[in-house]
Amino acid sequence: MTVQRIDFLGLSLDLGLTIEGICAELRRKGDLRLIGYISPSSWAVAKKNPEYKAALWQMTAIRAGGEGVARVCRWLTGSPCPRISFDMTSLADPFFKAAIAEKASVMLIGGDPAIDENMQEKLKFSYPELNVVATAHGFGDLAPKIAAVMEQMPDVVIVGMGSPRQENFLLALREAGYKGLAITCGGFFDQYLAADQYYPPWVDRWNLRFAWRLYKEPQRLWRRYLIDYQIFVWEALKALTGKFTPARVKQMIMKEKNT
Repeated sequence: MTVQRIDFLGLSLDLGLTIEGICAELRRKGDLRLIGYISPSSWAVAKKNPEYKAALWQMTAIRAGGEGVARVCRWLTGSPCPRISFDMTSLADPFFKAAIAEKASVMLIGGDPAIDENMQEKLKFSYPELNVVATAHGFGDLAPKIAAVMEQMPDVVIVGMGSPRQENFLLALREAGYKGLAITCGGFFDQYLAADQYYPPWVDRWNLRFAWRLYKEPQRLWRRYLIDYQIFVWEALKALTGKFTPARVKQMIMKEKNT
């Protein structure tokens, strides 16, 4: 997987990522790969947790986990930057099928207590040949979860804890000596347990996933979408204005500032 790391509005992001490329990483065994993502809420997380930005730079690859991030990236760079979310509209289904094809062992970590076990049961029903060797919920001390991973040493660890906890967990796996593919999935466990297809086709087609999630989970997500997203929106507007404002207007603005 050949990617180009860029500084995207102050956070790391990789150009050149594809769903096929990420799935192909399952063919590699014995090498550490840490794959994360950024979404419009990541800028608010970075503001509250300065170490989060450094953690992102230490990932093997960072994907655009939201259409807003992907679209602004395409506008600013002119390069392909697809949305690659770990959900059933994007990465999840081909990833599970690739894991089956490669006979990869999988461990699930995240969600409230019992969510991880329910997730394992549902995956067994939907993907009978998927080898889920163990699970752990996402709360409490990380040390026992790290120990469980090192005991099982699965080929793949799928982590859904929210940021920055899930990124910190991946780095802790690295420090413990884990050799495999660890990938973050955000709130995928909850979504998948709610419905096989959490997003109706028309919602996915019109890129209205954020609005659908707000409709489905208003108490949990209202602050993220209506407040936390504003940092990303402001940074994106500044960058887009700087890129597309005609040079003559820029000169006038600079002249006005200097007088």
